[in-house]
Amino acid sequence: MSEKSIIVKAKESVVETIQGTGDVTNALLNLVSGTLLTALKGTKAVGTEAGSLLKDTIIGSVKGISEVGAEAGSAAKGVIVGAVQGTKEVTSDTLETIGVSISTLIKTTSEVGGDLAQTAKGAVEGAIVATKDLTTGMTDAAAQAVTAAIKGVNSVGGELASTAKATIIGAAQATQEIGGKAMETISHTAGAVIKATVEVGGDLASTAKGTMVGALEGAKEVGEKAMDTVSGTASSMIKATAQVGGDLGTTAKSSVEGAIEGAKSIGVDTAEAASAAATGAFKAAGEISSSAGEQVRNAVTGTISGVKVVLKEPFK
Repeated sequence: MSEKSIIVKAKESVVETIQGTGDVTNALLNLVSGTLLTALKGTKAVGTEAGSLLKDTIIGSVKGISEVGAEAGSAAKGVIVGAVQGTKEVTSDTLETIGVSISTLIKTTSEVGGDLAQTAKGAVEGAIVATKDLTTGMTDAAAQAVTAAIKGVNSVGGELASTAKATIIGAAQATQEIGGKAMETISHTAGAVIKATVEVGGDLASTAKGTMVGALEGAKEVGEKAMDTVSGTASSMIKATAQVGGDLGTTAKSSVEGAIEGAKSIGVDTAEAASAAATGAFKAAGEISSSAGEQVRNAVTGTISGVKVVLKEPFK
């Protein structure tokens, strides 16, 4: 089967399938997984050849999604779940499947002029849902998914801040959907976003801010405590920044800015949110080194975005 025929077949199947159903996510899940299972069994493809089949199936699916104007997030979720389910019999490396699938999904979405942030959100949701019953850890799947999404969006010149916000919300929603601990996923995923952003040389300030806004909005949607989420997310982002040699002061200040914006968005106290972000960041930095703690303290001291930040210390 040629590359062209796989892409064309997937595209035509997607168009036909979506036009006949209102459940885009499940329709694409079944279509993509079925297409891959048939193709992989029919060709007995493994390794590089199997990877090519995976990429071509996703390319064709995205083109079909674009042609019928399906909602990007729901469609992306179905594609990623289908990709994981359709390849699990020929590969044990689910994380690699997630990474390759999302990179291909983002690249092709960009080529057809699709919504990158919503596609990334749906892809992260799909990665979490797909690994519910697999040996791959859910938090590892979420981290791999957001890493691939951030790097993919950056490679096509997309905006990282909106992508970060959307993926954090998606991670929270998907974790709740499968009965997991949303707050844990939010903080873990936030750290992965920051690492990927620094690694690609992206705008750390705007991405950290967007991540925190997403954390608060995601927490509200799934019923997690806002201030605990802010503190945990700020802590995770500082630790991730340190691990990849990023600017701790930038992450800390942007975390506070995001907490203030997010608090306004969901209707909670902005001063309390600012304090939670600053304190979470400072505590995490202090665990790294005294100089790191001092750097973060300096960054969050004073008034930020019109809110006087109160740093709660010392820690016992």
